Amino acid sequence: MRASPKTICAAIAAATLSMSASAAIDIDLTHSGYQTDAIDTFTVKRLKVPGAGEWDVTFKWDPQTLHFVPQAVAASTAAQLQISGPTTVNEAGTITLSAAVRNADGSTTPTVAMWSVVPASAGTITPQGVFLAASQTADVNAVFTASVVQQGKTITSTYTVKVVNVAAAPRTCAGALVNTGSGMLLADFGVNPETQKVTMLLTAASGNPIFLTTSFFFVQGTTSVAISQFTYDAGTALFTPQVGWSGIGTIASPTQKQAVFSAFPSSINLAQPFQIRYAGISGAPATIACN
Repeated sequence: MRASPKTICAAIAAATLSMSASAAIDIDLTHSGYQTDAIDTFTVKRLKVPGAGEWDVTFKWDPQTLHFVPQAVAASTAAQLQISGPTTVNEAGTITLSAAVRNADGSTTPTVAMWSVVPASAGTITPQGVFLAASQTADVNAVFTASVVQQGKTITSTYTVKVVNVAAAPRTCAGALVNTGSGMLLADFGVNPETQKVTMLLTAASGNPIFLTTSFFFVQGTTSVAISQFTYDAGTALFTPQVGWSGIGTIASPTQKQAVFSAFPSSINLAQPFQIRYAGISGAPATIACN
């Protein structure tokens, strides 16, 4: 026997407000949507109640109890918005989500929706539902919201996709930062994207080249981070970065300087190719690619 709307409303109120544990029943929001009716009122569409079918439940904010309280219950007949697509994507990967209106007769009609994603750091989504996942240091649950207007009312639905962090392998890059008549300065870099760290080893291969006294940049696309400022204490042989980077290093010998960059600028994605540029010495600008 089908439950009455009054019984459904009472059961939902009990489950929502936890007023009576004995009266509480399980409800299923898996395929439900919601629409905003007013500032303090919204309706959950197609809320599944086991053994009682699908119902549209209108909730209104009650300042006395500080809860949204069920106000009206009706058997679901209105159109709903459904989202479909993959539930996982690797960082820097692309997936496509689609939206469709579920009609009262159970049929579906594809539709163009307005999309948003939270958190914004998870990636970007186009009006066509194409999601480009951003690089992550840990798995992130991205919650998508799609909205369409049906008969003057906005219908909204949400969908969750896990953006999976993929371990990036460490790599090395090397080259000459300085090569002038005063000598050659070679650089070896070890890049570890997972720890967000770069290890730098500088070696004077010949002559007496100047060690990092001018412009030193890390460049990725249109992003350029200047990290030229540092101090060197000749008494302790400590090499200390100051602005835009952090860490500490030492000079192992008169021809060698070594430093470790930690807390690397977040604007540089070490999992992707970037360049190291050293300029400012006449005739000696150099670029080392870390692909």
